[in-house]
Amino acid sequence: MFLNHARYLSLLMRRLYGVLLLVLVLNAALALFFAVQWYKASNLDNVYLLAPDQTLVAEKTDGSLARSEYEIRAFATLFLEKAFAHNEYNWEENLTQVTDWMDHASAKLFLSKMDENIEALYKERNAISTVKLEEIELGTSTRPFELLLYYKTRLQFAATGEDVYEQAEVGGGIYLQLFPMLRSGSNPFGLQVRALKFIKAKEA
Repeated sequence: MFLNHARYLSLLMRRLYGVLLLVLVLNAALALFFAVQWYKASNLDNVYLLAPDQTLVAEKTDGSLARSEYEIRAFATLFLEKAFAHNEYNWEENLTQVTDWMDHASAKLFLSKMDENIEALYKERNAISTVKLEEIELGTSTRPFELLLYYKTRLQFAATGEDVYEQAEVGGGIYLQLFPMLRSGSNPFGLQVRALKFIKAKEA
């Protein structure tokens, strides 16, 4: 009796072990199948997702490194404002931020073009500078992106009571390359300025 019971338990354990082994093999096979399908889908230009009431399509891009022409134009405008539009309260913060968007060589060149008396210009003479993007030439077919920016900077000096007593307007131009990088809180556009060069203003 005891031997029969032990034999029955042994047979039951072997069957349970076989079922468990079969389940593990099936799970591994399904995981491998879905991994292969996911890999194939990730290499397609378009992936279609079927829903009960619609069909969605996902287009392949370069992920977080993809940049639209609109984003590049918006960054160029903001870059000029941070570089040249200042007053006595924000000029230091602006210059720090705009140079953080550049590589070392470009930041060094940019700061070398700033007048040594820039602090006195804004703090003591109460200067206010504004900038307007006049024209942009944009090349997005290659990376890094290449830009030519033509702009006009207006410098105003205000006396007490905000009465403007002197103003000047100067045209300028910049060549730069934009290298896509990961977005961050300090650089939400995820673009770094490289190969910065100052060029002549475009003739009217």
